Amino acid sequence: MVDLIGIASGIAGFGPALALLFYTLRQYTFPKVEKPYFDDRKIFAFFALGIVVGMLMFTFEAWGQTISSSNTLLFLVAGFAVMEELLKLIILNFPRFQRKVDTAFSGVSFGLGIASTFTFASIYSSALAITNPQPFDFVVLGLLGLQLVLLHGSTTAYIGIGVARGQVKVYFSDALLTHLAYGLLMIPGLAENMINPTADSAINILGLVGASAVVLYSYSRLYRQSLPALIWDAKRLVKTKQ
Repeated sequence: MVDLIGIASGIAGFGPALALLFYTLRQYTFPKVEKPYFDDRKIFAFFALGIVVGMLMFTFEAWGQTISSSNTLLFLVAGFAVMEELLKLIILNFPRFQRKVDTAFSGVSFGLGIASTFTFASIYSSALAITNPQPFDFVVLGLLGLQLVLLHGSTTAYIGIGVARGQVKVYFSDALLTHLAYGLLMIPGLAENMINPTADSAINILGLVGASAVVLYSYSRLYRQSLPALIWDAKRLVKTKQ
């Protein structure tokens, strides 16, 4: 049973992350464009780095939840959001990555790498904590997994875009506000169960729906607006220099 949960959790974590990575980047590499906007080796390197960072983030959050209470939960949620986004910024804002278009795509890969292991570990630990699983529990776990993939994929990509544009404060603020909004909407479920927010009360369901809307909008805006705008501006800058 544990092995089955592990396999299912791994698929839930890595499957959507890899699918979204391919779906997002396919417009910016061969054969869609003659000259790719990023190096595949760099993309895979950042995804691998994200896998490690994602597990470290989960481990730290899991430890924080063991010492938290309903009185400190708000501060923990906000603190984790700030800490995680700052860690992403520190890694992506190295001088060698600044004002380079491919840093935005490295951010996408890095974020989805984080999401893969963070989601795997979150679903696995939550599933093991359920003593009498109901169909609704698995629906919520699946929804939680998709939320985490969209959350870390979008917020890390926004930070990467900010580094690429030289507008770190603006895009970091965007990423942090998205993460905070998601975390605050998930608090009702977390308050009832520190590991697995699967309560079926109306307020928890509304929180899940609201949190899903936040991360879905965030990634949709990234895919439809932010990345295309970055490429358009980069092309315009090249033409201006010529």
